[in-house]
Amino acid sequence: MTSTPFTIGETVIDRDTSIAPLVVVVAMPETPASDWLTYGGHTVASSNPKYPAEAPTVVVVYADDVPTYLSEWDEETPLTEADLQERGIYYEGYPAPRLTSVE
Repeated sequence: MTSTPFTIGETVIDRDTSIAPLVVVVAMPETPASDWLTYGGHTVASSNPKYPAEAPTVVVVYADDVPTYLSEWDEETPLTEADLQERGIYYEGYPAPRLTSVE
């Protein structure tokens, strides 16, 4: 698995959506897209078949949700799924090649 070109706290967008909302990188787990499970119990890779299954997984939240749900987050410390679930914030995993930086 290759490393991701992103950093924690970086604002990115989804390359596959023409009107993609801004999202913020909150975690880059060691788990490749082929093994990281989404909300529906599918892997990130199976939900994104045009990207490599072994691509790094990048976990993001909507940028608009950060002030409300993560107001005390330093935007440098990776957040775990448990952190995100505890705060009640929606998050999503993507294969790294599907995202692009807006900075």
